[in-house]
Amino acid sequence: MRRTYSRLPWLVLLAGLAMIATGLVGWWGEAVATPQRGAIPPAALAAPAAGTAAPPEVPLETPQELRLPSLNIAAPVVPVDVGAGRALSVPDDPHVLGWWRGGARPGGGQGTVVIDGHVDSARGGPGALFGLRELRPGDRVQLRTDHGTHDYLVRALRSFRKISLPPEVFSTEGQPRLVLITCGGTFDQHTREYTDNLVAYAVPA
Repeated sequence: MRRTYSRLPWLVLLAGLAMIATGLVGWWGEAVATPQRGAIPPAALAAPAAGTAAPPEVPLETPQELRLPSLNIAAPVVPVDVGAGRALSVPDDPHVLGWWRGGARPGGGQGTVVIDGHVDSARGGPGALFGLRELRPGDRVQLRTDHGTHDYLVRALRSFRKISLPPEVFSTEGQPRLVLITCGGTFDQHTREYTDNLVAYAVPA
């Protein structure tokens, strides 16, 4: 993964999630049919009316665990940053997920909370987001923080070429959303990378 809101887009998974793909072909095969499900929730937020009071301050929450009940998945979450080449880091352990600390926070009232993770690795086997493509609109996502648990509902699942991941995926403004990102598409035996990024969109329940 990579970048900050404006430039963080495709670079994010171009390199970061590219590493996710290493060894993945052993589990998924040479190609994976990626479903395109549901309607992507908007990131844009209507301008507040004149004289509208500022929203109350909320505690700065830090994600600690992600649960996908429909897939029987529970994985720890650690903060990640944008590193060299403006790439968003991904935890080395495929069973651990990363939360982009430069993005939105759960319960913050606006912006997209970004969670990334390896789909698998040659040593660790299938990762925490290996089954992401099986999510359906309406499935529940639970994000536990140091202040409590936030519930989300999956709205859409989309696959994007790594060079065309929409910048709005990393928006720190607009309506509150959660996105989960990993690798998908066709595995390139030469580059040892997958061609696509798989993105699940969810909104507060």
